[in-house]
Amino acid sequence: MIDAHVHVWDLTRRRLPWLAPDHPLRRNFTLSGVTDSEVVLVQADADPAEVDDLLALAQENAAVVGVVGWFDLLDFPDRLPDDPLLVGVRSPPVDQTDPDLLTAPAHVRGVRAAADAGLAIDLLLRPSALIGAARLASAVPDARLVLDHLGNPTAATAEWRSGMQALAECPNVTVKLSGNAHLATDDLRTLVDVALELFGSERLLFGSDWPVCTLAATRAEVIRRTTALLPPATHNDVFRGTAQRIYRSRETAP
Repeated sequence: MIDAHVHVWDLTRRRLPWLAPDHPLRRNFTLSGVTDSEVVLVQADADPAEVDDLLALAQENAAVVGVVGWFDLLDFPDRLPDDPLLVGVRSPPVDQTDPDLLTAPAHVRGVRAAADAGLAIDLLLRPSALIGAARLASAVPDARLVLDHLGNPTAATAEWRSGMQALAECPNVTVKLSGNAHLATDDLRTLVDVALELFGSERLLFGSDWPVCTLAATRAEVIRRTTALLPPATHNDVFRGTAQRIYRSRETAP
């Protein structure tokens, strides 16, 4: 299995302002908590220095098959670390609910530059912004866009469904089944069923969102529940094949 959404952090090196001083996750998390699969490490800090830390960790751990690091898409760097394990970028918009921010000229230029550098682009958004992600996908058809956490829905609302439908019409978009450990099983089943119908298993991939998932469930529980919600015929794609295709080594030099 490839777990395509894992975070690690060392609070002696990272400030992580999104974690309040009394937050239960405000402690160090290392790869020792994820030992049963290959993983893609995903940014947790809006700091390009974190990318170097994650790549160094990846060089020391064969289980890390890729790093999705933070670079400012509004001012994308001319040079990137020369490391094939850098496979993606995630730079969430300031307002994850605003669809227009995704197609602002500077953001489109940054996404195009990241795509030209051979990187996948993870999108961390809320349902109201999904229509903007679909417009972005159409504007940069060569970009490999990955929607994290199913678009962060609380339920299969009409807004979420319409946004997912628009994204499904863009062949360069895949969807990550991640970040939903807090949802009731019946609600998550509906979301997964809609995503599978719209995208097919070849455009879905699994991520545990560890350690954030532990606020609601253990990583093992997340894996078991997701496995149970998916038809066995989809497992090869969702738990490995799609991640291999999307988070592949860069094909063009930075």
